[in-house]
Parts: sequence; structure tokens; C-alpha cells
Amino acid sequence: MDFREFKERYQKKEVEEISYSPPEEPVVSVLVQTYQQKDFIKECLDSILMQETTFDFEILVGDDGSIDGTRDICLEYAKKHPERIRLFLHHRENQIKVMGEPTSNFNAFYNFFSARGKYIAFCEGDDKWTDPLKLEQQVGFLEKDPNFVLAFHAFKETDEFSANNANGLDQVLHDVPSEKLKLLIFHPLLSTIFFRNIMSEVPAEIMRVINVDSFFLSLLGHYGDAKFQAEIQPSIYRRHRGGAWTGRKKENKLYTKINTYSHLSAYYKKQKNRKLNLFFRTARRNHRKMLFLHYLFQLSFRKLFRVILKKRLNS
Repeated sequence: MDFREFKERYQKKEVEEISYSPPEEPVVSVLVQTYQQKDFIKECLDSILMQETTFDFEILVGDDGSIDGTRDICLEYAKKHPERIRLFLHHRENQIKVMGEPTSNFNAFYNFFSARGKYIAFCEGDDKWTDPLKLEQQVGFLEKDPNFVLAFHAFKETDEFSANNANGLDQVLHDVPSEKLKLLIFHPLLSTIFFRNIMSEVPAEIMRVINVDSFFLSLLGHYGDAKFQAEIQPSIYRRHRGGAWTGRKKENKLYTKINTYSHLSAYYKKQKNRKLNLFFRTARRNHRKMLFLHYLFQLSFRKLFRVILKKRLNS
């Protein structure tokens, strides 16, 4: 699916672009997705704007119809930094639903398809970078070594408004070979990765998952290895109640992963990649077992029966 097909299928109302004088040929496109993040979006944008580079870069900000003041902040920044920011004002009508709930997939892929840089970086609207040389160092590395498709670095977790450590996510603090990237054995955090802009099309299956970053990393694994850059200062990953992943219950997270593995398996089956098809089928089955045990320990027999029924229907 390319940009034209994407818009034909999902765009019900035209997206408004606020763009004054961004660079015509940026080396890097930084993608920022935001929704209802008025308390965090300024820090996010400031951390990108502070980047010290020897090349041009653009910042693509997609606001997903915020009504809490986030959109006003984005408009202010787009006007104040016309040489950097391209702002896309999205409409809730365009949202892509997955598993019955609205997602930010339309916003994310509109940014992705609109990127003009040779390289792409992500920074979610509630996260921020801390190293002013992050982009310079990541470009420098990938320019020198064609065997790597992406680079990433460490991060620190904080709670909603303070710098206190939150519950720790597993961190990847080493290089990841392409085979393990395809299998999602190691999963760098989205706001730390920096990759070559080499895909003009994406599989239709990726629009049907919530864990888009997982699917995307598996795809990138077909183009090379991932480099861990210890020299880059850790970025900030913020946990808060409005976070897309933080606020999910355990059972919802398991269902989300089951759905992601199902679509990865289906995609690789279509690609006649037996190894990856079987791997993600097994991952799906294992997560169903985890969901089964979760409901069993909670004595949620009605939900337990639903898991058994779905397993039989999909077997």
C-alpha cells in the first residue's frame, strides 16, 4: 500500500497542512504524533528543535484532533519555526479502528508517507530527547555503515510529571542482528530509533494492528541490522494515564499482542516466508495461553470460555 492507496482507503476528510517554509530536501524527517498532550508537547518539540546538526531536518507534527489546547500549541510552534515544522491537522473521521477502538494509525502513517528525508526519526508527543547531538550522531553512523538499517539508544522512564523512575521496561543495550529484528526478539523503543527511509509502501496488514512499531521493526529487519549507540544520552519515555500503552489493562495488552502476531503471521504467509509465519503463529498461541492463565487465576470463567471458543474458531 502506497500513499495514494492509503488515502483512497482511509481518508474521509482531507487533512489540513500548515506549512510555511520547511526545507525542500531535508536529510532527516522527525515524525511527531500527538493527541491531548498539552502538558508534554512543548517539551517534546523543544527537544527536537534544540538539535545541533550540519544538515537540514524537518519536523512533521500530526495532531489527531486535540481539544485540550495541544493543537493551539502546535499551531504556535509551526508559526514560530516555519523553517522546520510541517503541521498536519487531522480529523477524527479519518481514524482507523482496530479491535473496535480508534487508533493513531492514520496520523502515524500520514506522517510516514509525507516524510521527505533520507532518514526518519520518531518522537512521540509525550516523550522527549535529551541529547542535542542525537540526530548528528545517528546520521553520521548510518552514512558510514550500509549494513545497518537503523540506529537506537537508551531511554529513561519517568512518571506523569516528575523525573522519578517508573516501572521499568526491558531495554535493549546492544546491537540487534537483522534476523532477531525480524522476529522481534529485541524491541528498541520507538522514540529512540532512527532508520533509513527505504519503504515507499507498507503491507495492508500493518493498518490492522495497534502495535504498529512492532510490525514496522520486523519489516525493517529485512533491510539490515540495528545499531545501539551508547554515546547518545538517554531520551525520556513518559508513563501517564493518557498514554496509549501505559493505560491498558493486562488482558487488553495480551489481546493486542495476539492480534499483532496474527497479522504478522498472515503477512509472512502471504510472502511465502514459512519460518516467520510459523514463528508468529507460535507467538500468538503462547499469548493465548497467557491470557487463558490470566483469566483462570482471576476466576473469570466467562472470559475464559471466550478464549477457548476463539481458539477453536481460529484453529
